[in-house]
Amino acid sequence: MIKFLTGLILLLFASSTFACTESKSKLFLSKLHWVTEDYPPYNYLDESGRLVGAVPEILAMIYNELSIKKRGNNIIVLPWARLIMYMERYSDYGAFSMVTTPERANKFQLVPLPITTKISVLALTSNIDTLKNKTFDELTIAVVRGDIGQKLLNIQKNPAKQVETISAVSMLEMLLRKRVDAIAYSEDVTYYQLKKLGVEKSTITSLHLLKDDSDVNFVFHKDTSNCVIELFTKELATLNKNGKLQPVWKKYIQD
Repeated sequence: MIKFLTGLILLLFASSTFACTESKSKLFLSKLHWVTEDYPPYNYLDESGRLVGAVPEILAMIYNELSIKKRGNNIIVLPWARLIMYMERYSDYGAFSMVTTPERANKFQLVPLPITTKISVLALTSNIDTLKNKTFDELTIAVVRGDIGQKLLNIQKNPAKQVETISAVSMLEMLLRKRVDAIAYSEDVTYYQLKKLGVEKSTITSLHLLKDDSDVNFVFHKDTSNCVIELFTKELATLNKNGKLQPVWKKYIQD
C-alpha cells in the first residue's frame, strides 16, 4: 500500500511538474521562429518580396483564431538544406511546408494539413513515349537536393542517375533544355513553376507516380511540448471543420 501511495505521489508530482497550460502554449507559439522555403504555390515570395501562399495564409488564420500576434516578416525564407539544419538544431523554430517521409516523422513533430499532394517523376510530353520504353537505370533525373522527390527516389531505391539542383527553377530549366530525362517533384509545384516561366502545363507529363497522397505538414522540433502540438492541431482541425481551409487552398492550387 505504501509502495502504491509513493508511486501515486510521484506520478502526481511529475504531472504537475510537466503540466502545461493553453497560455503557456500560446506564449511558446508567439515566440516561435518560423522558417520556410520558396515552394510555390504553397509558400513563396511575390514580386514585392512579401511572403504569400496557401500555407502562410493558413498559419496566419491559426494565429488569429488563437489571438496570437505574429507578423509576416517574422517568417524567414531559407534554402531547403538550411531549413532542415535549423529544425534539427533549434527547439524554438517551426517550419512549413514539409511532405511526410518515415525519416522526417521520426526526426520532427509533423502536423499535417488536411490536404495531400502528388509527387511524381515528370518528363517532357514530347519525349514520354521514348522514356516509357526505357528502364529507370537508363534515365537521368534532376532533383532538388534534400527535397521530397529525391527522398522518395532513395526510399524506393530507384536506380536512375540523379542530378542535384538547388531550386525548382534550375531543375525545370534543365528538363526544358533536355539536359536531363526527367525530374522528381511535386506536381502542384511543377505546374505552378511552369506557369511562372510562361510554359504550357501540357509541356510536361507524369512518367511515374512516386506517391499520390503525400501529406503537407507544419513542422515542429522533436522536443516541442505535446501541449503546443495539441493546441495547434486542434485549431487547424477546427478551421477545417468550419470550411475555412478549402477556399484558401483553391485560391492558390488549381486543378
